[in-house]
Amino acid sequence: MRLNNLTEARDEYLDLEVAAAAAIFVREVIALEAGQEVLVTADTRTDMRVPDAIARAVMAAGGVPSLLRYPSPGRSYGASPAVVAAAAKASAVWVACSWNELIYSEAWQSVMEAGVQYVSYGGLDCDGFVRCVGGVDTPKLEEMGQEIIALLTDAEMHVTSKAGTDIRFHNRGGTVGSFRMVANPVRIPIMLAGQVTWEPNEGSMTGRLVADGVLSPPEDVGLILEPLTLEIAGGRIDRIAGGREAALLERWIAQREDPTLRRIAHASLGFNPGVRVPTGRILEDERAFGDIDFGWGAWVGRPAAGHFDFTCRQVSITADGVEILRDGLFVDPKLAALCREMGVPGH
Repeated sequence: MRLNNLTEARDEYLDLEVAAAAAIFVREVIALEAGQEVLVTADTRTDMRVPDAIARAVMAAGGVPSLLRYPSPGRSYGASPAVVAAAAKASAVWVACSWNELIYSEAWQSVMEAGVQYVSYGGLDCDGFVRCVGGVDTPKLEEMGQEIIALLTDAEMHVTSKAGTDIRFHNRGGTVGSFRMVANPVRIPIMLAGQVTWEPNEGSMTGRLVADGVLSPPEDVGLILEPLTLEIAGGRIDRIAGGREAALLERWIAQREDPTLRRIAHASLGFNPGVRVPTGRILEDERAFGDIDFGWGAWVGRPAAGHFDFTCRQVSITADGVEILRDGLFVDPKLAALCREMGVPGH
């Protein structure tokens, strides 16, 4: 995968800032209670400075951390050793820092059914941890997320971009706000702050998507150099056009022989001020400010042979004819005001 590698490999790089971000994570994101058992998982591609710092912060705050590290399966989505799900079910909180993504898998689903508070920080390195956790106001982003959820629920959507995206769909019958940014009483899974995810009505989605941010998997793409154009009908990918990246994606889908990979799973609007441009790290890039991510294939309650995401940069969005976002900047008055409070440029 091609990356803009922002991370220095030395252990002392950002070590104080990582510790501070871990303390914020324990206090503001998981709202740790004394005595809670917290499982932190990582694989051999994980930047271990992040899970190590989280485990230390849990211990310092009165929790009981366990750190489980396992071999990377060599792909971004797939099964993990059985012990991971077993250990997660025995914990109150599961913080997944592995590069190998387990979300939407059958093992993950079984842990969710056990009532565990799940946190998805897969692939987040120390640089991203400092920018996207330690450097943002997570409670304010959660407030912003709730405003966005209210605007998008049951709405008729139109998404466009200067690159050529032009797609329409509606959100009736689906859940807007499939994930949360902080701990919550009903244990809705927690994602890295600065994103609202929802299920578009599959049959209503028709138009054109131009992916010009990041694509993952295939693992040998990452940052998109040649935009992909995808023709969508009834929430399914009809045609993929473009250069090398388009050919790699078409081959990746074909090799898995699962038509579900062409079905829309989710849309996710990004607004984390710590991610201003794509980095090649999909967890961050799904939250790039003013970009929208579309995920395909496996979804909650819908296992498949994989799941892939791509982003469309600096989009404009209307919901029920009301403009919310214009060229990557919020124009809705409440959302624009929250952006000004957080010091987001352009608002």
